[in-house]
Amino acid sequence: MSTSVIFPAQPEQILKGLGKLWTSLAQEEKQQGKPTVLRACAMTLIVATDDPDGGYAASQTISELMREHPSRGIVIAVSPEAEHGLEARVLAQCWKPFGKAQQICCEQIEIIARPENWPNVGPTLIGIVAADLPVVFWCRHNAALSPLASRKQKAGLEAVMSLATKTIVDSKGEDAELRLDLLSTWRKLGRTVADLEWTRLTPWREPIANIFDNPCREIKFSSFRKVEIAHGGEKPGALALYAAGWLSAPHQADVSFTQAQGKDDGLHRITLRSDSEQIDFERTGDCMILRSTNGRSRRYTYKEASVDALMTEELSVVGPDAAFDSAFARAQELLND
Repeated sequence: MSTSVIFPAQPEQILKGLGKLWTSLAQEEKQQGKPTVLRACAMTLIVATDDPDGGYAASQTISELMREHPSRGIVIAVSPEAEHGLEARVLAQCWKPFGKAQQICCEQIEIIARPENWPNVGPTLIGIVAADLPVVFWCRHNAALSPLASRKQKAGLEAVMSLATKTIVDSKGEDAELRLDLLSTWRKLGRTVADLEWTRLTPWREPIANIFDNPCREIKFSSFRKVEIAHGGEKPGALALYAAGWLSAPHQADVSFTQAQGKDDGLHRITLRSDSEQIDFERTGDCMILRSTNGRSRRYTYKEASVDALMTEELSVVGPDAAFDSAFARAQELLND
């Protein structure tokens, strides 16, 4: 349900629009004679995007995420095709859980901004984030993340980040060195940051961690002092670097990278070596095969996770992620080496 009315993106106007929205929903309840709507909000989720679809994909993703992570969703669509400098509309995202009579509803605010008005978005957000709740900022504004971003674009980005408990980016397809440098700069400023390329590592991390979680295992993880990472592309991407960082950080193991010829960009094989055992974990198509020189072998189904699934997982950790922090620091060391 939406107001279907576009108005100037001013905090008082947006809050007034939200008030009218809930009043309308309450009137529907009154007509039906029983409570039919449950209002839910556990955080503010801000998404900034300059995708050519005008924020449509971001809005669809937020509507899916709200089922697992109810929030006040704010989509900021930056587009040169916007008719006015800064305008907004409000709507309710509602769904009915299976077997329940009540709908669960969350607020969504859509802000449309011309690129030159992007720096003005930050002050608008100050008045509309949900009070006393975490604020997560998912940045899909590629122009603002670019090394060639203008001073105004960077200022606009900083204004939104200053409100956030956590900032999420996606380094897939980006130059890993430039992107990790950017994240490192934010971390030095005390920002809590996350990268969906780290989240994509979960199907690799879980099986490897399960191997060494067995207390009866004779050869412990600390014995594997050599790590080999096979990746697509000419140089390691963020996914390969995070894998290397995660595996080598605890004991400062030696790391080497090899290019998997004829393969798509991404992570293709992880090899762990000790003096008495070698473990290979390789992705081939939709299958992942784990082999050990001790004779053990296991197969896993591999499917590229959707952005919705990645964000659902990442939103479950609103604060710092110690595993990511350790892997990130080590990945930077490997880049500097």
